Amino acid sequence: MSNELHLDLRIQRTRKLIRNAFIELLEEKEFHKITVHAITQRAGINRVTFYLHYKDSNDLVDSLLNEFLADIEKILSDKFDKTYKPGDELLSLTLLLEHIAENARIYKALLVTKHIPFFTPKLMDLLYALIVNNSEKQAIQSAEDYLGTGTPSDIAAWYGTSAMIGTISMWLGNDMPYTPEFLAQQIIQLNPFKLVTSNHS
Repeated sequence: MSNELHLDLRIQRTRKLIRNAFIELLEEKEFHKITVHAITQRAGINRVTFYLHYKDSNDLVDSLLNEFLADIEKILSDKFDKTYKPGDELLSLTLLLEHIAENARIYKALLVTKHIPFFTPKLMDLLYALIVNNSEKQAIQSAEDYLGTGTPSDIAAWYGTSAMIGTISMWLGNDMPYTPEFLAQQIIQLNPFKLVTSNHS
């Protein structure tokens, strides 16, 4: 094994120790109450090692959240691909829920206990931008016209995004009693605007 590869593996291992320790602490208390000292004690490392990887606890949480948001964006960004077909939303949503299930501990701390309260607004903004693209906004507007509700499309989009995050939060809070694929099917089925446009087209 080369020295460079060995160093890279050691960096990854140390960061994993730090992040696992942080997640454990986040399950117990709010973010602003978690100190670098507490993280290093839980991780079994010294403060010097921590500062080799992160400037402070804020830098750690920013790095962690940005990685999760980037993962979500990568999973859902296929919706903007020219080859995207109707029905692919089930696969995208299933992949998203599988990702959340694989990282259930941190997402439960973020979405259920809300120990990092600014994560949910960031996630809502990302989902709004990725899931509710221009064509879907038009579909929602067509559904509104058909239903005669007069509800502006952005309000309908806010509602849909909030409902999705709320459903995922309840799913996590109840220890994920349904598979990601089943939950994805139900979320899509419960989308009233999608159903109306499908029936009306």
